Amino acid sequence: MNNLSPRKPARKSSVLVESLEPRRLLAAFGVPWPEPRDLTISFPADGVQVGTETNTIGAMLDQIAIRQEWQELALRAFQTWAIHADINVGLRNDSNLAFGVPGFLQNDPRFGDFRIGAIPQTGLLANSIPFQAIAGSYSGDILINSNQSFRYHDWDSDLPPDPTTLGPTDRDLFSLLLNETGNALGLDDNLLEWSVMFRQYTTPKGVLSVEDVADIQALYGARTDPYELVSNGQLVTAALVPMPVGIDIEAETIRTRGSIQNEADVDVYRIVPLPGKDSVSIRLLSSGISLLKSRLEILNASGQVLAEADAASVFDNDVELNIQGLIGLPEIFVRVVAIDSIYSAGDYVLEVDYRSPTVQATSLVPMEFHGGPGTLGVNFPLITSETGINDTRANASMLTSSSIGSGTRFEWTSSIASATDVDYWKITAPAEVSDRLVIHVAGIGLEQPSLRMHVRDANGERVGARGILRDDGTWSLEVSQPVANQDYYIRISVDTSSNVSVGNYVAVAEFSTPMSQMNHLATGAVDSTIDRFVEWNAGKTRLYRFDLNASAASSEHSVALTIYDAYTLEPRFAFVSRSGTTRTAMVWLPEGDYILRFAAVSSSNLPVPMVTYTLTCDGLSDDQDEDSQDPGDYSDYDPYYYEPIDTIVPEDPDYEYSYTYDDDEYYYVFY
Repeated sequence: MNNLSPRKPARKSSVLVESLEPRRLLAAFGVPWPEPRDLTISFPADGVQVGTETNTIGAMLDQIAIRQEWQELALRAFQTWAIHADINVGLRNDSNLAFGVPGFLQNDPRFGDFRIGAIPQTGLLANSIPFQAIAGSYSGDILINSNQSFRYHDWDSDLPPDPTTLGPTDRDLFSLLLNETGNALGLDDNLLEWSVMFRQYTTPKGVLSVEDVADIQALYGARTDPYELVSNGQLVTAALVPMPVGIDIEAETIRTRGSIQNEADVDVYRIVPLPGKDSVSIRLLSSGISLLKSRLEILNASGQVLAEADAASVFDNDVELNIQGLIGLPEIFVRVVAIDSIYSAGDYVLEVDYRSPTVQATSLVPMEFHGGPGTLGVNFPLITSETGINDTRANASMLTSSSIGSGTRFEWTSSIASATDVDYWKITAPAEVSDRLVIHVAGIGLEQPSLRMHVRDANGERVGARGILRDDGTWSLEVSQPVANQDYYIRISVDTSSNVSVGNYVAVAEFSTPMSQMNHLATGAVDSTIDRFVEWNAGKTRLYRFDLNASAASSEHSVALTIYDAYTLEPRFAFVSRSGTTRTAMVWLPEGDYILRFAAVSSSNLPVPMVTYTLTCDGLSDDQDEDSQDPGDYSDYDPYYYEPIDTIVPEDPDYEYSYTYDDDEYYYVFY
């Protein structure tokens, strides 16, 4: 591979072959999302990078249905689970960054928690990734196999498609999505053939079984309304919308959160009009919060409906009404009811707006959903307009760690409010630290400033020798060997060459720690004369996480792992871990045989005496098997049993194995 090392091995180098222990690499199920009432879904555009592939879901599914129709099936699949459990899934625009980019583990403002795409895969219908901290922003993503043939069916009245309309290789799209959304929410596949979570596709299944409902409720609990302590379903029990203390009614709106628990639930609110105000705008905001489709009604004290409006669709589920002639009315009532049996449950925000029509017209309102980056960050204000508050290390803003990986992971959003604005953020290393601190920063929105970042320690010395500016404009910076309990200061500013000087950004800082979920795969040693090779068999397309640790006498020495296709000898992936650090890589690998090559590399042209390494791995995704045939004894059926071949020594001992390295060809003799 190019750029791995300036070192060129001898023309005839030795190769050591080792075998790995067989491992069952199973995706982690049974882990609920940290904030289940604030989940989101988005649809990245075609062409978005997914490992070495690109997303083609639009080109694939536009052939079987109008885009809004197949996207609605994905929304309905999530909502089918949500009406039974304490979760909300709202629709969000996608910034079209590559799948798996560094970001928040949940609620990243650039894309949904669940991203739906399609790439070519083998041996399965789709891959989904349940929530797990080691998967990063890949958690929740669903990738359909673009090699498969799917058919659109709307499941009207819960009726399955006519079997005569499905060819022998056709699969019902909604049945697949219902299974994969269950996986993405944390449910494991089962052996109940009548369940939508059955591990294999057999026949179309668009209705949850009793066991499916019990499983989702065991993970998240039955659906509740945490905002309604006393029933407010009638005018006489209507909940009073309180007036916040100190609110500027000419510039601010009154907001309260509510929830519709099921199709029969009704919420009624009482509003006492402000003196001197003859009109008010009332909005029911569900967009980005839930998939609730509702009707908003305004009533007088006698129960007469003064005005009403319905949500246009699940893609446009906010509702607004304006009421005139308030003077003389002691009170008005707002009623919220569901208007769709599937989209009959979800949280919302009720907004009461007394501002003048002129002020309301200047409000920054998100544009309509259309699945691309054009609406993300457009018509949104700065997260903060501060300048001069945390511009120096002395007045740095202190960050607290996220609830996930408490003490080791920090996530935050903020703004650069001017070309000269500087933000300093302070984090404290945990009492026990591993080998590195990694920080990522990225702009938010269609137009965003180019950012710069560096890190200083408690003495004001700059640390973090390794920085990467990615193609998408995001920065990643690494601090090797952070000190326990020490304060670190992260400085973020606008690059002087940036054409945009103001904008929002998202940042993540994480002290790397060993992951207990990872499986040990290999330990060994390499030097300038010896590389080590292992052949590994992967049974299905899957997302893997590899953690490679290196140890050597000099920090200039590293170990490089290159993964080759065992038949074509084409390199599929490569990464390097420097001495004293653990490097992490997420890799999508199709089913097949692979050769894992470990080589010693150096930042100089000097020989490398020895580098020891340890490789751990875990499979992060799960699938619904495409094979509808009975595989036999299900107790032994495990598509994720990965087993290395004992040897890759060919029968002919003089056979030479060739590969490309630094644009030159070298030959290795197996023995």
